[in-house]
Amino acid sequence: MSSRIPSDGETTRVPARPGAAPIRFRVVSIEDGMMLRQLLCKRLHVSPALAAEIVRAGGVYVGPTRLCVPTLRVTEGERVTVYRGAAEVAPLEPAALRLLHRDESCVIVDKPHGIPAAATRAASRGTLAQALVQRLAQEGVARPYVGLVHALPAAAAGLALYTIRDQTTGSFFKEFAALPMLRRYRVRLRGRMPAATLSCATPMWQSPAGAWRLARDGERDAVAATTVFKRLAEIDEETLASVELTGPGWEALRLHAAALGVPLMGDGADGTLCVLAETLAFTHPRSGAPVTATASLPAWAAAPGEDAPPPGDLHEA
Repeated sequence: MSSRIPSDGETTRVPARPGAAPIRFRVVSIEDGMMLRQLLCKRLHVSPALAAEIVRAGGVYVGPTRLCVPTLRVTEGERVTVYRGAAEVAPLEPAALRLLHRDESCVIVDKPHGIPAAATRAASRGTLAQALVQRLAQEGVARPYVGLVHALPAAAAGLALYTIRDQTTGSFFKEFAALPMLRRYRVRLRGRMPAATLSCATPMWQSPAGAWRLARDGERDAVAATTVFKRLAEIDEETLASVELTGPGWEALRLHAAALGVPLMGDGADGTLCVLAETLAFTHPRSGAPVTATASLPAWAAAPGEDAPPPGDLHEA
């Protein structure tokens, strides 16, 4: 299996050490034809078992392509990038996934804080996407593929929507990505909202590397985005709010909150980012059936007196 290196705008934080600086080098003539695990043994001075583990965890790229098979061979002149800490990422058990919706085209998973929704630059293991592929394979789906529709950082929680297909079907990811959806979030904001409702409609702009920022007046290729914050409760000097988002991704929520003077709790810090992708509703583009899912509430996201039980896994008895 291989994948291209994700852009900076697509990366998410990973537990353990994969955030450490990568090791980069070029294959020299005496290394031509070596297997990846042999090459890593020589260059990193590690055991064959650890070298193979780094590769399987998605910590090695040859050129721009992630390679996860330790026995693949390299060629002189190829550029190799190694994230050694990938081997330290623990795999996520497929049975631990809480599926809130499942049909032949898509799956909605209730993501906890701290778990990446998709592969990061430094590792592919320990993610919801990888565990979902394994779960589908266990259910008999032949060579399953999954695609995350809306980005959600590892430090946030809530609903992650994936399209799914097997080796015999074509991709229909774009159908879901372009689909109008109700996307409601819960957030904790630093400071108190000056009004019961705040909104920001400043367009977004994405750099070639994939990073988002607020667009400047008249800037070309700006993308429309509207975020509406509704106050649910004030807790000390913080605000719990419900948010409806129309835009390219959760980055609009983060940037609009900061522009309104009430930045997200946990933004830019280690630990929990107080963002919950709470509700997702849409009309299925293939079946025409309505689909609605609601995430479980972490303690920080509950208003005083609010206590909602977590939704059950579709596969639980």
